Amino acid sequence: MGRTPLIRRLILALQNARYEYLKEQHLPLPIPKELANTSRRRFIKTSTLASLLGLTGGLTTNAFAVPITPRANVVIIGAGLAGLNAAYQLKQVGIIADVYEARNRVGGRTFSKQIQNGLTVDIGAELINTDHADMLDLVADFDIKLFNKLEDADSLPYPKEAFYFNGISRTEAELADDLRAIAAQIAIDSALLDEDWDTNAPFFDQLSVADYLELHADKIPKLYIKQLLHSMIHTEYGVEASASSALQLITILPVVNGQHVDLLSYSDEAFAVIGGSQQIAHALANTLDKQVHLNKRLTAISQADASYTLSFADGSVINADYVIIAIPFPALNTVTVNVKLPTRLKQFIAQGKLGSNEKVIAGFSNRFWRQDSGFTLAAWGIKGVSEIWDETQRQPERNDAALNFFLGGKQARELASVANVDALAQQFTERLNTFTPGANTAFTGHVVHSSWTQSPYTQGGYANFKPGQLTRFSDYFWIDSNNPDEQQQVNVGHLIFAGEHLSDAFYGFMNGAAETGRLAANLVITQMASS
Repeated sequence: MGRTPLIRRLILALQNARYEYLKEQHLPLPIPKELANTSRRRFIKTSTLASLLGLTGGLTTNAFAVPITPRANVVIIGAGLAGLNAAYQLKQVGIIADVYEARNRVGGRTFSKQIQNGLTVDIGAELINTDHADMLDLVADFDIKLFNKLEDADSLPYPKEAFYFNGISRTEAELADDLRAIAAQIAIDSALLDEDWDTNAPFFDQLSVADYLELHADKIPKLYIKQLLHSMIHTEYGVEASASSALQLITILPVVNGQHVDLLSYSDEAFAVIGGSQQIAHALANTLDKQVHLNKRLTAISQADASYTLSFADGSVINADYVIIAIPFPALNTVTVNVKLPTRLKQFIAQGKLGSNEKVIAGFSNRFWRQDSGFTLAAWGIKGVSEIWDETQRQPERNDAALNFFLGGKQARELASVANVDALAQQFTERLNTFTPGANTAFTGHVVHSSWTQSPYTQGGYANFKPGQLTRFSDYFWIDSNNPDEQQQVNVGHLIFAGEHLSDAFYGFMNGAAETGRLAANLVITQMASS
């Protein structure tokens, strides 16, 4: 499942195109992902494939039901979902960990605001999918309400998505037909990965998506298909196609044990949190009492024997026996780390960047986009915008609403230099009005926007992997599995790393943060119990 609404639709279109190709060639047709054999570690170790397939079988709840008596102190750096969930899981077994956060708030990249007299918008992470077990567990723990976006869209008589390219609105059937040739090529190359991962994965990983599309330019019959695939990378990974590993495209149509696998069905659902996704972070923080310390920016960490010393920008210094680092690598790169780390992990920390994604959210007096030439969920193809979606669908009782003009890659990076973001939102609205009349008259002038790329604490949106990185750094992703041989941790002794960027199965998602926080906590408990 993708990070944004339209990625789901594109995956379904590619699946349909592959289906027609396989049927035409009299080849075995795809099976649902639930029937795929997930035991092969080489596939579970592929971050993109595992993320899309949801190939995880580990326990989502804390594996240690019986409280233990802590004999050491634990410090967590970062009060995003990874750090907060780590502290929450530890507290369940009687371990009180202090959480230090550089910002003046909790939540990290989950951040909700209100505009236009009570419309809730998520400035950061937003969607929860049906296979996001850790997030769904937290939602259940705190009785947080979810809104089913697809169920709502199904109840309306308008198109769910709209594709506007080169001044033309494209239908879903047209899209699937025009994708058939490139989908067939992706299916062939995915089969090569299945046959010999160790040989073929490094080859494809060295290619960028741009390289791959150029290599198979003869399989892309129309310009808008190339534009669509490039836009998908902008949206999904926050980079240009030249900065995204081709594996992040090829594994959209996976082959597992010789069987083509459908990642999605039309019943797959995506949820939004009623009241905003930051509610989950606040609920976690509320359980931690005085354990969370704000305005505490880590500047250095060093190790002497089995103890760690952490220094902060305000001059304070603390010691810890266990440390969970739950901040993105770009932020960690500003910290002086005097701890002996493996060379490849140091390279990963230095080179691991986040893609650039930003939101420009504009208020409207009505949902003008709900019309025959419009959409209920999302739209693609407006110049200067990677994707548009209804940011306030979870508030159906309201007549007014807001659209998210989602930016990726260069678009997002350039937002910082825009002097008047309100004027930019109006410009996007005018372009949308060309395809969906009523936008101009409904625009209220209320505009908010994100600035994740400019934030020193994130320096981007969420994880993207450049050519070569998925295979080079494959040993440094958390792998959650019921099979001990498939499990993988990210730690150097009692220094443990967590965050969505380190989740093999869910990088780029809130669930990746929550999952790695839980796994980091479980590792602390295991180490503490055996010491």
